[in-house]
Amino acid sequence: MNKQQGLTVVEVSILLAIALLIAAISVPAFLQNRQKRHDARCAMNLDAIATACKRHAVEKGGFPGRLSELVPAYLESVPACPSGGTYTLGTPEGDPPACSVPGHRF
Repeated sequence: MNKQQGLTVVEVSILLAIALLIAAISVPAFLQNRQKRHDARCAMNLDAIATACKRHAVEKGGFPGRLSELVPAYLESVPACPSGGTYTLGTPEGDPPACSVPGHRF
């Protein structure tokens, strides 16, 4: 008797369905995890900007006018939002620095 080896259409369909199910579960989890990393990195950048602004105010007697004024004395480089947002310094009255990306906050 000649028995052929290989997968039937039903077996291939089941394997494909399992692979799609795994992808459907893992891709959203990966994307959510990526967003959390971006949020955390942005919060760290905003904290560094706030600290640099406070140090600038104490040492120079005033609030910086631009983010670039903090480099290199208080920041190694101008921080960049990992999601492509832009940073604002905040205000001398005490408003914290902010990011233009919704959900990214100090």
